[in-house]
Amino acid sequence: MITKEERNEIIGLAVEKALLLLPETVGHLIANHIAMSKINSTFYADHPEFRDKKDIVASVIEMVEGQNPQLTGDYEAILTKAVPAITDRIKITEGLNTTTVSEPNRELHGVI
Repeated sequence: MITKEERNEIIGLAVEKALLLLPETVGHLIANHIAMSKINSTFYADHPEFRDKKDIVASVIEMVEGQNPQLTGDYEAILTKAVPAITDRIKITEGLNTTTVSEPNRELHGVI
């Protein structure tokens, strides 16, 4: 059985170690964010037709990530694999009319 002082000392050392790791962790997060930002900038520079379709791009990238778990961490490979699917999705959605909304027929004659 450990004493209360030993327990508090262990807790104090654990907290100290965790706090000392914070600057390194934040540094890694910042570096990762900068790298991802550069990759995204390059991607949109290479594919300017996707610039106004960022919601479609994000959706397809999420789909490709889910279908290819082995590519986790290789964001450039995911983007490369997603380009044809993004192009197809944009072609499909271009023909859709998303501005005109008609009133649905609420008559249930013959249904009930």
